[in-house]
Order: sequence, then C-alpha cells, then structure tokens
Amino acid sequence: MSRSESRFGRKGRRGGSRRGQAAEPVHTDEYGHDEDYADEYDYDPEEDFSAEYGHTHTRSEGPGQAGYDDGYDDGYEDEYGAEQASAQGRGRGRRGRRADRNPGKVSAFSANALKRVSVLGDRPNQIVYTLAEQSRRKRGTAVLAVLLTAFGLALVLLLGLLTYQFISNDGGQTADTETSIVEPPEGHTTLTPELYLSEPNREETFGAIDEREADAEPMTEESVFGGAEELELDDISLQAQETGVNDSCTSMVWGGDLAQSLLDAECANAASALYTDSDQEYVAQVTLFDVADSNGAEEVAAALDPTNTDTEAGFVLPQTGEDIAGLNEGYSQATTQVMGHYVAVFWTARQDAEDPGDNSDLATVNVASMNSVQFIYDEVVRNGGGSPEEE
Repeated sequence: MSRSESRFGRKGRRGGSRRGQAAEPVHTDEYGHDEDYADEYDYDPEEDFSAEYGHTHTRSEGPGQAGYDDGYDDGYEDEYGAEQASAQGRGRGRRGRRADRNPGKVSAFSANALKRVSVLGDRPNQIVYTLAEQSRRKRGTAVLAVLLTAFGLALVLLLGLLTYQFISNDGGQTADTETSIVEPPEGHTTLTPELYLSEPNREETFGAIDEREADAEPMTEESVFGGAEELELDDISLQAQETGVNDSCTSMVWGGDLAQSLLDAECANAASALYTDSDQEYVAQVTLFDVADSNGAEEVAAALDPTNTDTEAGFVLPQTGEDIAGLNEGYSQATTQVMGHYVAVFWTARQDAEDPGDNSDLATVNVASMNSVQFIYDEVVRNGGGSPEEE
C-alpha cells in the first residue's frame, strides 16, 4: 500500500470517523424524548383555545407551521447533506414550534385561570340580560300592585257611596231634607189670619200620593207654577207676580213649633207664588211644602192652625214686601189643605189690609188661588189615582 493510499485511507478513516461522529444519532436521541413525551396532565400546549374564549387568530402562518416547504432540500442526495438537512429541519422544527406559540392563542393554563376567576363562564352577557329582565319584571310587578291597590280603594269608595244612597233611600235624585231651623228675620210680622179654614187629607182623592216617592225629584218653579201663571174664577182674574222654590222650608215660616214640625216631617223644599188681580185690589199668596208623607203633613197643618192651643203661635211669612199692607197687617183669610204628602197654604187679603165686610170677592180670590196647585192632581193621576174629572 502506498503512502498516499495510506494517508488517504487515514484521512478517509479520520474523515469517516468524524463524519461518523457527526452522523451519530445525537439529534435522534435528543429529540426522541420530545416525540415520545407524554404530558402527565394530558394537555397539548399547541392546542388553540382562542375560539372558546372569544379570541380570533389573525396572524398568518409562519415558516415553521404545517404545510410549510421552501424546497431547499429538493434533490440533495449526499448523506452528509441529508443529515445536515435533517438537523436543520429539526432546528427549524424547534424554532417553528416556538414561533407557533402565537400570543393570540390561549393556553390551557390561562384558560383554566380564566375559568377559575370568572364565575360567569362563557355566558356573561346572557346572565346580565337575564338579571336586567328580572329587574324589569320586578318593576312591572310593583306598578301592577299599585294600580290594583288604587282600583281596590276606588271600588270600596264606590260601594260605600252606593250603600249610603241605598240606606238614605234618595236614589241620588231627591233633594236633601232640612236638618236645622232657619230663624226668621228680625222685625218680621207675626200676623195670623182672622179667618182660618183647615181641610184634612182626603184619602179617596190623594191616597195615591200619601208618601213621597223614593226617587222623586224636588219641586221646581217650572214644574209647580209653569201652567199656573194666570188663574180665573167667575169675574176674578189673578196673575202671578213672583214665583220661586226654596230649599229651606223653615225659612218660609215663623214660630218654633211650626218650624220643628217641618223638620220632623222631612220637608224637602217649599214653593211659593204671589198673585194680584188686574185691578190691584187683592193679593193672594200660595205656599206649598213637600214632606215625606201625609201623617207628617197633618202635623204641619196642625202647627199652622192659629186656633190650636197645643202649639205656640206660628204661620207663614208674607212675601209681599213693605209696599203692600195686606198680609203684613190688618185683615186676612187663609185655608190650609193636606194633599197627600203636600201641605198647601192659601192666604189672601185686600192690598189695603181692610176688612171686606159683606163683600164675597175676597172669598172668591181665596178659592181661585187653589187652582195654582194643579200639578198635584197630575201627580195623583201618574200614580194611578182618580181622574181629574172625578176630582
């Protein structure tokens, strides 16, 4: 063997030894542990939890990611080149794996930490919305409770009002009866008629209206005197000068017993009219009291009677004023008539308050004034009583 061959051979052996050493499966042994490594906690560090926790991966794939190939090793047949390429590939693989640890991904450690920290899990918005909806429902329930309470109070008040109206038996339409006496004005006249007649209730005529109807409306000026503005009898003609209705019955009279009898009879109101003849010689005053029933009307009539010694003096107050002497002083005549639950007083006199003597015209004026209460007969007919012809 020649020296050159021997040297070549030594170099070849040394080179082969170096190449052999370089070709030792160091990388295989070093990275074989990576390939065979099994995490005792069974998780993959490369696993992407971004989607689960609402993150999105926006980075493009790096050179170490799957599918990457730059074609650098294509066609390289040399064993050393193959080993070097293998080593470089492993190096790039390590760098690629390190580069693949994208900060946009969420590791299992951070995922577990988030789960431990957040009690809401992955549904915070849903729970917040649920709490808001519950709050709205509570507010709605509170408003509904207030409305129901107000409705209940209104219903109780309405029932109370209806009960009161039912017990009072006025139907919400009749006038309230007077509860206290109105004193007459100071200096009032205390004149009583010198000729007085009292006619009791005629049951055959006014029996149909012995009691005031529960739903009866109070008297009005039109209903009482609307058709009685002019009255005629024989050669006497009377014209209404003043008409009116007063809610206070006691203000129309003087005398304590008479006023008290009106309260006891539950007088609703009083109507009055003042008539004079065409010659202005006579005056007639008509006063009508609306009480609860005929028994009360009889008591009022008894208190009006100037001859009744069981009661103190009292009579109706004149509506003529001071310009007419009649009914304020001098001579006068009066007739009181009970007509069912009404008490009618017809009071007449000469305007000069003189005694008529044998002249019967004053008596005719008194009878003519009785035609002013025709509406009472109309009420009798409405309630099934006798016809106007029979009366």
